[in-house]
Amino acid sequence: MVREASELFAQNTLIVILPNQNSAKIEALQDLAKPGIKIVLAAPEVPVGNYSRLFLEKAAQQSAFPTDYKERVLANVVSEEPNVKQVAAKVQLDEADAGIVYGTDLTPEVAGKLKRLEIPAELNQLASYYIAVTKTCPEPKAAGKFIQFILAEPGQKILSNHGFIRVPKHH
Repeated sequence: MVREASELFAQNTLIVILPNQNSAKIEALQDLAKPGIKIVLAAPEVPVGNYSRLFLEKAAQQSAFPTDYKERVLANVVSEEPNVKQVAAKVQLDEADAGIVYGTDLTPEVAGKLKRLEIPAELNQLASYYIAVTKTCPEPKAAGKFIQFILAEPGQKILSNHGFIRVPKHH
């Protein structure tokens, strides 16, 4: 499938998004477990949906959260979406009180319409993105140059400007 080993080029974390008016008065991650809170998640088979559930499991193991935190939050889920953009759209349209998305999904287009609630690093799930030249690539030299660009400072700066986490320097 690939000509050489793939390389890590960017990473992403999860955040909780809330509608600007925040009528459910969500101030902390623990509030997601309160009865009556309407939450939208990506479906479990979608990467962000899987990562969201892993976050809930990690939180339930912390003393600051109830041991049944995951079950209580999942009981509040009103919709499971096929992709992360649909999660953001439902929260933006005020069809839910909260949703879990990637940090990069809080784009400038929606940033004014949504609030961000951070998930601390010890509870968060790191999504890692890899890049490689495929064996069937018609222009492997050009693809290789593109990969070099993405891994170098200019490419990492562009990714960082769009909310991705920079990867350690390659040698």
